[in-house]
Amino acid sequence: MPIRCAFRLSPIPLVAAAFCLGALPAAAQDNGPSLFSRLPANVQATKVVRMVGDSFAPYRIVGDDGKVTGVESDLARALEPLLGVKIEQTIVNGLPAIIAGLDTGRYELSSGPLLSTRTREDRYDILPWLLSKPAYILPASAAGKVKRLEDLCGMRIAFSAGSVSEEYQKMLSQRCTSAGLPGVRDVALQEKDTIVMAMQSGRADAASIQLAAARYLQHLSPDKFHVQTDQTDALGVLNLGFVMKKGSPLAPVLLDAMKRLQASGQYTQILSKWGLETTQQPVMRLNPASSEVAR
Repeated sequence: MPIRCAFRLSPIPLVAAAFCLGALPAAAQDNGPSLFSRLPANVQATKVVRMVGDSFAPYRIVGDDGKVTGVESDLARALEPLLGVKIEQTIVNGLPAIIAGLDTGRYELSSGPLLSTRTREDRYDILPWLLSKPAYILPASAAGKVKRLEDLCGMRIAFSAGSVSEEYQKMLSQRCTSAGLPGVRDVALQEKDTIVMAMQSGRADAASIQLAAARYLQHLSPDKFHVQTDQTDALGVLNLGFVMKKGSPLAPVLLDAMKRLQASGQYTQILSKWGLETTQQPVMRLNPASSEVAR
C-alpha cells in the first residue's frame, strides 16, 4: 500500500533534518518492573504489540530506506522495556485503514494521535498523550503583522476538509465577524500533504494544522515559518492520543506505562526532542471525554 506523507514541503529537507535531532536513551531507566504479566494473552504469546499509523510528521517519518522515525518511534522504544515486548510499527494509508486494522484485530494499537471525543470513546479506548489547539502556519515574514488570531481575519486559510481544522475555521470566522472584521476565506483541501504547500505557493495566506505539526516545522526551520496560536484558548484545547479497541486489556497497562514514562522525565524528553514541549499532557488519563461527561 502506498505511503502518504502528511506534509510535502519544498525545498525544505525536513526528513533529513529530523535525523540530525539528538538521540534518546534506548531504554527506560529506573521505571519499575515490566508490565508484561498484565498484557493480553496474545501479546504475551508473541511478545509483540502491533501498532499502526499513517505517514504523518513529526509522529511517523518514513525514510527512503523504509525506516520509520519520529515521535511514535521514540515512544515505542521507550515503552518496550516497560512492557517487556517489541512494538512493531506498520504504516498504512490514512485514518480509515488505521481504524479498519484496529476493528479487525490486525493491530492492537495506534498512537494516532486521534482526537478524543465522547462519540469516539464510546467505540474505542483513547489514551491522550498530546494537547492541541488551533495553529496557523504562515511565512516568517508575517511575524510582524500576525500577533493574535484576529490578525488572520480576511485571510485565505488552507485546511483539511472534514477535520477539526474545519470546525476551527467556522469558529474563527465567527470570532472575526463578531469583532466587526471580515471572516476568514476557506481553502478546503482533501489531502493533508497539500495544506502547507498551498501556503508556500501563495494559494493560501496561512495553513491550519495541528499544533504539534506546526511546532515541529517551526522547530526545524525557524527562519521560514511563523506559527500563530490561540493564546486565550477561547477556541478550546484538544486531547489527542493512542487508540485501542473498546475494552482492550492493553489500555490500562499502556496507561500505567505512560504514567511511568512521564514520572521518569522520558516523556518530556521525547516531546522536547521534536520541539513539542508545549503540547505535553499534564496528566495521563484514559477516555477523558467520557470522564468529564460523567462528573
